[in-house]
Amino acid sequence: MSHREIIKKYHSKLEKFDSDIKKLENNNELHLVLNDPSKLHELCKFLKKDLDLRLLTIICCDERKLNHGFKIRHVFGSDVDDFFLFVTSSIDESHHYFPSIHDVFPSSILYEREINDMFGLMAKENPNIKPLILHDFPNDVFPLRKDFKLSDDVKRYSKQFEFTPITGEGVCEIPVGPIHAGIIEPGHFRFSVLGETIINLETRLGYAHKGIEKLAESMSINDVVFLSERISGDESVANSIAFCQAIEKIAQLTIPQKAEQLRLLFAELERIYNHFGTLGGILTDVGFPYGASRLNILKEQIMQLNERLSGSRILFGINQIGGVKTNMTDKMLIDIHSVLDDAFQIFEKIFDLLKSNSSVMDRLRNTGIIEKQMVRDFGLVGISSRCIGIETDARQTHPYGYYPSINLKQKTPREIMEHQVELQKRIGDVLSRFMSRVDDLRQSKDIIDSITALKDDGLSVSIDDELTPYSSGLGYAESHRGETLHWIMIGEHNSIFRYKIRTPSFSNWPIIEHAVLNNIVADFPVINKSFDFSYSGNDL
Repeated sequence: MSHREIIKKYHSKLEKFDSDIKKLENNNELHLVLNDPSKLHELCKFLKKDLDLRLLTIICCDERKLNHGFKIRHVFGSDVDDFFLFVTSSIDESHHYFPSIHDVFPSSILYEREINDMFGLMAKENPNIKPLILHDFPNDVFPLRKDFKLSDDVKRYSKQFEFTPITGEGVCEIPVGPIHAGIIEPGHFRFSVLGETIINLETRLGYAHKGIEKLAESMSINDVVFLSERISGDESVANSIAFCQAIEKIAQLTIPQKAEQLRLLFAELERIYNHFGTLGGILTDVGFPYGASRLNILKEQIMQLNERLSGSRILFGINQIGGVKTNMTDKMLIDIHSVLDDAFQIFEKIFDLLKSNSSVMDRLRNTGIIEKQMVRDFGLVGISSRCIGIETDARQTHPYGYYPSINLKQKTPREIMEHQVELQKRIGDVLSRFMSRVDDLRQSKDIIDSITALKDDGLSVSIDDELTPYSSGLGYAESHRGETLHWIMIGEHNSIFRYKIRTPSFSNWPIIEHAVLNNIVADFPVINKSFDFSYSGNDL
C-alpha cells in the first residue's frame, strides 16, 4: 500500500475519537492533536488493543516562547505498515503534570522518568519516579528547558539513589561498578543473590550523560551531523543517517541514488564489523578463546576495509545533509565484495565448528531467557526482539533510502523450510540471540552483494532555502542494535529548536534486569554481551 492508503486506513479506524482530536498528515506520519489530555489513556488502550501499535518514544518540548506551554508527543509505530502515529498533548506551564500511560505501555516509565529529569514535569499517576539521568543535578534545574543555558554554572548536588532492598535468610548483595575493571563506560549493577543464583538486579546508568540534545540547540544543522556520530561511536553511520533523513524530510530533499547506495553500503559494513565483535565477545565470556580470536580477526579485517574506504575505522564522516561526503569507485566496490567473500568463508567454517562444540552450545542454551510478552511490554528492538520472533527491523517495516530497491537472491523452498524450523527453536535465550545475529550477518552480506554497480548521479544536493521555522520531521535507521529514531524541530534561521534521540539501547537496557533472574552470577557477562547494549548510546 502507498503511504496515502496506509494513512487513510488508520484515519478511518480513529474516527471514533474525531470529537477529541485534530488530524494532521505528513508523508508516513499521522499527527493527532489531542484537545483533552485526559483522553490519552483511553486512546492508548485503543491503539494497543485494536490497532496493535507499539510505543516508540515520548517527546517533550518546551514551546513556551511560542505560547504553547509544553508539548508532549507520544509516538507509536506499526510492525506491519510503514506508519507512525504522533499523539500531541499540551501542558500549561503552570501545571507541571502530564498523564502517565505506564499501565498500558510499561516502556513509557523510562520516558516519563526522563521528562521529569529534563523538564521538571511529573507523570501524574507516578509521583515517586526515580531519577534516570541527572544523578547530581539540583532538584530545580532542568537542562532541556529553554531558560537553561549551556553556560549556566550548575552546582553539584549529591542525591541518594534508593535501590530496592531484598532481604531474607542467605540473601547477599553484590555491587558492581559504576567503574569497571575493563575499558567499558560506567554503569552500576546491584545484584541480590541467594548462593550463586541471581534473585534481583537493579541497574543505574546515566554516568556518561553528554547533553547531546541540548548541545545541538547551539549548533548549526550541518555541525549536528558531526554530533550525531558521537552518540555512540560504533553506530556513527546509523545515527547520522537518521539525523540527515529527518532534516531531508523537513526540507523535502531527494538525495542522489549513489548517495543512497553508499549510505546503505556503509551502514551494512557497520553492522557486520559490530556483529563479528559481539559474537567474539560472547565466545570470550564462555571461555572459547579460539573462536573469539578468529572472529576478532574478522572484525579487524572489516575495520581495516572501513579505513581504506573512508579514512575512519568506525566510519566517521560518511554522511552529510543531502547525501554523503565519501565517494566510492568501482574498484573500491570490488574490494568490498572480495574482502567480504573471504571473511564469510572463514566465518562459516568457524560457525560450523561452534555448532559442533557441545560445551559452547550448552553455555548459550537456556541462559538468559526472555519472554515474548515482556519483549512487547518493554518495546525491545533489533536482535533483542527478533530472537523471540518479534520482527522490528526498520529496513523492512519502514524501508528507507536504497533498501526498497534491493533485489536479494530468492531462497529455495527447502532453505525457507529449514530456516522456519530453525526459527521455531528460538526461545529468547543467549543461543537465540547468537543465532539471530548470525542471520543478520548473512543478510548484510546478501544486501551488499546485491549492489554490483554504483549510479553516477552525484553525492549530494544542498538545501537552497531556509527551512520553515518550527516544522518537524522524524528520521530513522536500523543500526546493528536495532531501530534508532531522531526527531527534530527546526528553529529560526535553520537552527535546531528541539532534537530528540531514541536509541535502541535506551529501549533495550531494562530487559537485563529480567533476563538474568534465576541465572548464576557467572553467566551475567555472557547474558549482558548477548544483548550488546551501549552505555554511551543510552546516556545521551
